[in-house]
Amino acid sequence: MIWANPIGFIKAGLEASNAAATDRYFGRENRTVKVVGFTTKVCDGPQPQCTRRLTGEFNNDNMLERVITWVPDPVLGDKMVELRYSDYRDVGGGVKFPFRLHAHMGDHPLIPGGHNWLDLRASDVKVNVADAAQAVPDSVHNAAAPQVQVVKTQLAPGVMLMGGGSHNSVAVEFKDFVTVIEGPLNQQRSLAVIAEVKRTFPGKPIRYLVNTHNHFDHLGGVRTFVAEGATVITDDRNRNFYQRVVLAPQSRSLQPDRLSQRPFAPTGPGTLALQTFTDQYTISDGNETIELYHVDGLNHSDNMAIVYLPKEKIAINADLYSPPPAGGTLANVNANAVTLFRNIKRLKLDVAQHVPIHGNPGPNADFDRIVAPVAARAPATGGGG
Repeated sequence: MIWANPIGFIKAGLEASNAAATDRYFGRENRTVKVVGFTTKVCDGPQPQCTRRLTGEFNNDNMLERVITWVPDPVLGDKMVELRYSDYRDVGGGVKFPFRLHAHMGDHPLIPGGHNWLDLRASDVKVNVADAAQAVPDSVHNAAAPQVQVVKTQLAPGVMLMGGGSHNSVAVEFKDFVTVIEGPLNQQRSLAVIAEVKRTFPGKPIRYLVNTHNHFDHLGGVRTFVAEGATVITDDRNRNFYQRVVLAPQSRSLQPDRLSQRPFAPTGPGTLALQTFTDQYTISDGNETIELYHVDGLNHSDNMAIVYLPKEKIAINADLYSPPPAGGTLANVNANAVTLFRNIKRLKLDVAQHVPIHGNPGPNADFDRIVAPVAARAPATGGGG
């Protein structure tokens, strides 16, 4: 992103041996811009994964208006990022700088309105400020890349919380297989979870991956589990996007993953790698059972599922309720937790323990004590940000 800002783009373009300029005419605006394109190395890893293509559009005043580049994304593959610069002002010393930056990424017809991610407006810009450059502390300069850590906690016999990071997974043992609830973030995290599941339940394949909802931080590892041979179970509202984008052979030249390197993996429409449901879905072998329920009245996501283990009386949720330490309370009970409370009552689930995808487990007694009074005062309509 340093090379994608106006100053960085010009510096990188001047240094690039393959930089080239062409004219592009925009008929809708009846104007021509100068387009400069080049590739630049962004890391010391293998190529082409560490090479990025950038194109920039300059107006008649030679001000950079737009930069387009591509970055790897665990869901979308090679993802386009577009940055638009405007409201250039003289900030002294003959320097002009844009006071507005608008950016969006991941354009796709199946993500309407979801690609705008930044609109930044500066109130003041100064150049050549004395002592502005800060030395990088040795502790930062020499720091090793953080390692993925999976911390395993038994919730019940055959039920393991795979924590140790910002997002949890839960592994549930069946007679002949294992089901994992949630494959978040990316391939790196999912590979670590898969390895821990194999150590915990040796000889049993991961047959199912339950995906609670379609937010990217919760489905970034879906492809990794499919490459492992698992079938993804998710809300039917996700079918089109998952078939045509998540599990489809999108270009992944910047960061190839296991699934893209296994072309025999079943990823096309109608594939057995994807199983969807509308209101309810059950996985059972006669002894262990997992029940999935659609969450009604939730603004946070219209394709959210909660997971319930009736034998263990465990409810697993994502983004709805993270329990405080036992006996504690929450400074704010948001609408998501109220919606979870109402859905549990609607479904008549006998819950003893809440297990969040974010945070630590907690007893239902605390959940009722904390959320029930807020639910009683809140309007009956659902919500959640």
